[in-house]
Amino acid sequence: MIAELKSYRGVSCFRCREPIPVSAKVMRLQDEIELGEVNAPHAFVARCHRCESETVYAIGDVLRFEGEPTKRIKRARAA
Repeated sequence: MIAELKSYRGVSCFRCREPIPVSAKVMRLQDEIELGEVNAPHAFVARCHRCESETVYAIGDVLRFEGEPTKRIKRARAA
């Protein structure tokens, strides 16, 4: 039996370097830019699941990561 390798698209957090998976909408934007769409946005905002840092990323920053994305850790919020 051959194991199938899984991968996903994401960006590397500028603060902690943890991979941040991107949404399907961002993946479509990347595809549109590669096909020559001139009106497609070239930047998006992503929040790191690990350090909760939020940063603006360029579509060109999107990379392919091996494995499965890490799950977001739910933290209790102060009342």
